[in-house]
Amino acid sequence: MTREEKVFLEGLKMIGSIFWGPSLEICAEMLGEPYLDRLQSLKSILPDRSIESLGQIVSTLNSFPDGESLYQHLEEGYIRLFISAKGGITAPLYESCYEFEGAPLMGKAVEEMKERFEAKGLSISENIKEPPDHLSIELEYLYFLLDKGWGEQDDALVAEAVEFATETMLPWVSQLQERLGTEKECLFYPLITRILVEILHVIGRLSIDY
Repeated sequence: MTREEKVFLEGLKMIGSIFWGPSLEICAEMLGEPYLDRLQSLKSILPDRSIESLGQIVSTLNSFPDGESLYQHLEEGYIRLFISAKGGITAPLYESCYEFEGAPLMGKAVEEMKERFEAKGLSISENIKEPPDHLSIELEYLYFLLDKGWGEQDDALVAEAVEFATETMLPWVSQLQERLGTEKECLFYPLITRILVEILHVIGRLSIDY
C-alpha cells in the first residue's frame, strides 16, 4: 500500500470518528501533536483550495487550552447541529434525510446500506444503535472497500469504493456541507465536512487509474 493510500485511509478514519460525536478522551487526543500531524498529512491528497480550511481546523484546535474546553465546545455544537435544537437541527447525519425535501429517517438508504453490508459478509456492532446510513458507518464502509481493495490489489473493490464515494456519499454529504454553511459558532464541523467533501471528490478521480 502506498503512502498516499494510507493517508486516504487515515483521513477517513479520523473524520468517521469525529462524526460519532466528541468525548473527553478523543478531544484530549485531538490537541496532541500526533493527531495534528495526521491532520496536516491530508495536505498531500487534498487540492490547494482545501489547504486554507485545513489550516483553520488546526488553528481552531490550537485555540483551546485543554481537552475539556474543546470537548464542551464540540459537544454543544454537535448536539445543536446534529441531534436536537429548538426549531429543528441544521444537518442530520443520515443519508435518508437527504433523499428529498423533508425526508424522514429510515428511508431507502437504510435498506441499501444493509444490502451492501450483507453482500460483503459484514455486520454492524451491537454496540452501535444508529441506522446504517449514518455518516460514520458509511465512512467505515468506504474505508473497508479501499483498505481491502488496495491491500489485496483488487481493482474491482477499488472501483466499487470510487462508485460508492461519488454516487452514494458525495451527493448527500455535499448537501450536509451546504446546510452547515451558515454555522457561525462552532466552525469545526463545517470545516471538517468541507475537507470530507474534497476527499470524496479526490476518491472519485481515482477511477482514472483503475
